[in-house]
Amino acid sequence: MKIRVLGCYGGQLLGFHLTSFLVNDTVLLDAGSPTEVLTLEEQSKIKHIFLSHTHLDHIKDIAFLADNRALKRMGDTGQASRLTIHSLQENLDTLSKHFLNNIVWPDFTKIPTEEKGILRMESFESEQTLRVGDLEITPIGVNHPVPCTGFLLNQDGVQVIFTADTGHTDRIWEIANEQPNLKAVIIDCSFPNNYENLASISGHLTPKGMAKELKKLNKLGEISIYLYHMKPEVLTEMASEVEVENIPHLRMLTQVDELIIEA
Repeated sequence: MKIRVLGCYGGQLLGFHLTSFLVNDTVLLDAGSPTEVLTLEEQSKIKHIFLSHTHLDHIKDIAFLADNRALKRMGDTGQASRLTIHSLQENLDTLSKHFLNNIVWPDFTKIPTEEKGILRMESFESEQTLRVGDLEITPIGVNHPVPCTGFLLNQDGVQVIFTADTGHTDRIWEIANEQPNLKAVIIDCSFPNNYENLASISGHLTPKGMAKELKKLNKLGEISIYLYHMKPEVLTEMASEVEVENIPHLRMLTQVDELIIEA
């Protein structure tokens, strides 16, 4: 399994990209920044977006992926360039009502026609496993102010957990502990410790909170732990606080990382 980090930050400043992970070149986990990073050719290979939730930093580039693909597809009467968005039905409804609504952005589910829209939407339910090629993806509900799912990725018997944006939660760790060959966890860590109240009300974690969550993981100390969603303006402070926690095999992600997960 190959996971390319396109963006891993919880804020946008010059040189810092919003959340987006490209799995095996064809599947996006969230879409905060793919058009800022990928060439048109690389974008054209993407067939699926698994959307954790509808906060702007996770959906922004759905708009521009669709726009770029519409131009690239001019004159194409086939279905090869369709892009499927998978998420909870509540999230798809939010996209339709508040984002792809012909006011904020054109409704690319109906462009160029309703039958051949650039975007299509497919709902899933929490803990319903979907298959894309040889990759299995299972959404798992987590604790955030809007409906949100993390994801369990499984390919060739190797598993990875992506918590998405979450505060303190339980079910995703129960499922993680059931996996026979869990190799990595990508976990939210957004604010410094002195912002614990803000982290709590916004459904995120501090370094102390992240460390507390990881105590629920049976394989802590055995597998790789990657932090994402750090606020770039406090990155140095957070790095120091993460180091204090002294968690084995843990590091903050950067947006040039490419993770190769093997058995």
